[in-house]
Amino acid sequence: MRVVQAAAAISFLGSSACSAPAAEPGESAPSSTPRETESALPGPSATPQPVIDGTPALVLEPPEFVSSPTPTRISLTLPQERIIIEAPGPGSQVVSPVRVAGWGGPSSQGKVFVRLIGEQGQVLARTTTYLLAQDGAAGQFVITVPYSLSGVAEAGLVEVSINGYTTGKLEHISTRPVVFLSVGPARVHTNQAVAEKLTLFSPRADRLIRGGVVSVSGAAWLDEDLPLLVEVLDRSGAVIASTEVEVEAPVLGELGTFQAQVPYSVPFSQYGYVAVTERGLHPPAVRHYTSVRVYLEP
Repeated sequence: MRVVQAAAAISFLGSSACSAPAAEPGESAPSSTPRETESALPGPSATPQPVIDGTPALVLEPPEFVSSPTPTRISLTLPQERIIIEAPGPGSQVVSPVRVAGWGGPSSQGKVFVRLIGEQGQVLARTTTYLLAQDGAAGQFVITVPYSLSGVAEAGLVEVSINGYTTGKLEHISTRPVVFLSVGPARVHTNQAVAEKLTLFSPRADRLIRGGVVSVSGAAWLDEDLPLLVEVLDRSGAVIASTEVEVEAPVLGELGTFQAQVPYSVPFSQYGYVAVTERGLHPPAVRHYTSVRVYLEP
């Protein structure tokens, strides 16, 4: 009986499947149960939002790269500094007495003049020493200079100058920025730079200048953004012409060049001088000075 009932049930199911109506073309097949349909539909969060006229457009453009010019560094062969201040070096803090040592010359009578200059340009101390060399030769110098301050510390300069060996006129000045202390430990560094800080390429020493105009050119690196002072002096050292010229350098503190045309007038032919001065405001004093002797004609 159980076998007969099972066979009858299978026969009934087969006839039911065959009797189901087929889907016509263009019509969809019968859907599944309501529960299955609801579970297959995506949720509201998955539905993309329509694009309308009020939707702002997102435009992506390739970035525009603007190249910044790289400063061109100037490469020149500079002569050796006429006065090298070896100690105290850059960034030094000194206490009294300060030891000043270096190399320079030749100078008139072998003399070397040393001054200590305070932050207002006042002279804290001055003295004279001599080159440790034969007459007419360059050599070392060393001296200990005492000073006194009214305060605890001042930012100033150590200045060293020489006169020309044959002329006896001021020929060169070099300075070193330092901090003068009245109390406390000294921190003295050594200078390693030996290249000339302010160089004259033209005119050269003892050159003949005629026509009433001196062509001056050279190179320098500056401590402050101030123009150089170019002067023409007569045989007595009086200034007969002067002008200011900017140093064309990539940035302040790097090597740059300068050129100037200086008109002059002399009543008769004579030896004179062309001098270039670097000035500073902190403190207000000469930072560097160089000169050459020339022969001036009207």
